[in-house]
Amino acid sequence: MYVIQEGVDVVEDKYVKPFHDIGPIAAIPAAGTYLSLAGWTGIAEEMPPCQKAGASNPRFPIYLDQYDPATMAKAYALFAQQAGPSSAFNNSIFMFEGYSTQGVKASKDDATAFAYRAKNLLTAPLISYIPADKKLDEKAAKLGNDLREVLRKGTGSKSYGSYVNYAFGNEGPESWYGSDKTRQDKLKGLKKKYDPSGKFSFFGPVA
Repeated sequence: MYVIQEGVDVVEDKYVKPFHDIGPIAAIPAAGTYLSLAGWTGIAEEMPPCQKAGASNPRFPIYLDQYDPATMAKAYALFAQQAGPSSAFNNSIFMFEGYSTQGVKASKDDATAFAYRAKNLLTAPLISYIPADKKLDEKAAKLGNDLREVLRKGTGSKSYGSYVNYAFGNEGPESWYGSDKTRQDKLKGLKKKYDPSGKFSFFGPVA
């Protein structure tokens, strides 16, 4: 877990003490700039998830309202079982991302085409592996989708609201951009205005 606070050299004790009280295996403090974030979180350019040396790194995102400890434990148990040291997926990571939401929620829900202003958390298992055959690809997809389904069921979410930059591809436009027709129409109008020839439609197409 990374606890990151802006504008200080040391994260204030009120934020980290509850985690120290649990008794972590290790606690490693670090100070840096915004440019350090990618390295701290394992997604710098030179790290496995960002390499093009034959590795596949599909993600399976879902927005959530809150953490549910029992559901998280169930998801982690499945992750540990399927992506352990002897697995082909042993470089995988499981992201539970929580950012400050004041700025996002300062705008009204209907102010833009973005659909998930009310959500507080973004989670996504990233299944990292070296492709070998179709069977392994299918196994990776099943693991990612199963993990996402555990989170959906356990937290009562009715759909896979998905951060499109992390999307696996099987979610669909309603999951990426929201199911509200007014919002969809607004987004399609913007797409038509600024990309009339559809040059930027290779991934997560709006229409």
